[in-house]
Amino acid sequence: MNIELVTPVKSYKNSEEMKLEILKNNNGKSGIYRWVNHLNGNSYVGSAINLDIRLRSYYNIKELKRNSRPIKDALLKYGHGNFTLEILEYCPIKSNMEREQFYIDLLIPEYNILRNAYSVLGYKHTQETIDKLKEKIISPEHKKIISSIHTGKVVNEDTRKKLAAATAEYRKRNPFSEEALANLRVKTILREGVAVSVLNIETNEIKSFTNQTEAGAFLGISRQAVYNAIKRGSTVNGVYTIKKA
Repeated sequence: MNIELVTPVKSYKNSEEMKLEILKNNNGKSGIYRWVNHLNGNSYVGSAINLDIRLRSYYNIKELKRNSRPIKDALLKYGHGNFTLEILEYCPIKSNMEREQFYIDLLIPEYNILRNAYSVLGYKHTQETIDKLKEKIISPEHKKIISSIHTGKVVNEDTRKKLAAATAEYRKRNPFSEEALANLRVKTILREGVAVSVLNIETNEIKSFTNQTEAGAFLGISRQAVYNAIKRGSTVNGVYTIKKA
């Protein structure tokens, strides 16, 4: 719990009571932030090109539940009132990744799954998770239903219901650990992602990303917003244009 190594430029001791002040103070600003749990000292470091947009997402309960992460789960469990939100520093957008990595290396935040800023590198299953995955057994009925789908057969409504029930029962009996879920999400992004490039029209700087989710994380917007910007040819924050690589 290396929480005393830095002096933040701003600190909000009760992020629930100070929500409006947080969003107002950081509107349109780029920088590095940290959540610190009062109860156990665990922390999370992140960055955003627009802190207002990124921080606002942490107050969206549906978003916290939709995309599980250790920091989001902790906010749901303990409540925002038990967290201090710190702005570690404001910095130019082009320095975000470098500065975020600096603080991750310095503070070793417990809620950060990945140890490389804007990267899927450095994440591995624990041996316990690997052993559990090896032990998982799918029922013969479940295998038969899945096989019928992948061999091009027409799946009627009754079969779909059986598949949904079998899947639900399987997940209930064999829940994935948080680490396993995170790793699966990473692999899905890499497999199904569309490589994109982001152009800063003011500086002509171009950044490349392996998928739209990573680009969204850099820009502080959702994957869907990235997709919409590409489709419509619109700019993001009046500064960025996004194209498929």
